[in-house]
Amino acid sequence: MKKYFFIISYILLSVSARAQVKDATIKIKKAKWDVRVRPADSILWIDKENHVEINVEGGSNYLVNVKDGKIKHRGNKYTLNVFTEGAEMLTVSEKLPNKKGKTIFTKLYQVKRIPDPVAFVCGVKSDSVIEKQQIINDNKVTAIHPFYKMELAVLGFDVIFTFGGKIDTLTSTNSHFTIDMRRRIYYLTSGSILYFENIYCAMPDGRIQKIKPFEIFVTETNKFKVGYRVKGL
Repeated sequence: MKKYFFIISYILLSVSARAQVKDATIKIKKAKWDVRVRPADSILWIDKENHVEINVEGGSNYLVNVKDGKIKHRGNKYTLNVFTEGAEMLTVSEKLPNKKGKTIFTKLYQVKRIPDPVAFVCGVKSDSVIEKQQIINDNKVTAIHPFYKMELAVLGFDVIFTFGGKIDTLTSTNSHFTIDMRRRIYYLTSGSILYFENIYCAMPDGRIQKIKPFEIFVTETNKFKVGYRVKGL
């Protein structure tokens, strides 16, 4: 009798133990995602490789994407190329089964076009007024880039002269006015307009950029009258 009681008790204890093991669950705590993007500024530039560093903690099953641009990376170093002014969203998503994704981080960027270089004629900004003798004396066209904050080398430009309804275009193959240009400028009357076009300059990355046409208004004062001799005339 005792033998049967022992066997039944053992069976009941075994069933109870298996039931407890079946009901027990092992919970693995998911690490919290932590995404950090550097630099902190929120502007992406068109026609420029935008470099960002993206550090993600919490797992390796994630994807970085930009909707209307291109992205490539090596490790946590990402290069973003964008093409349309407006806004762009950088998204970091957790990769889930069945090719699904869960957004874990977003950052909104402004997308801007790099401003064009600004032309100067003998130190005077384009579309401004300049004394004609200053052009002859200083004899130089320059370009300043507001984005790179540097002076660019001017490789050539055209000047359009108008006389009595006739139009004549002279070309320089460097940053200086030719002798013929200076000779014609010397005989301009106050209030004349000089038109500049086909102004080419060298960008910091080696590209050649064409600056949009501009005009400059010529005036004549007594500032350069005393003891002046026109060189090359």
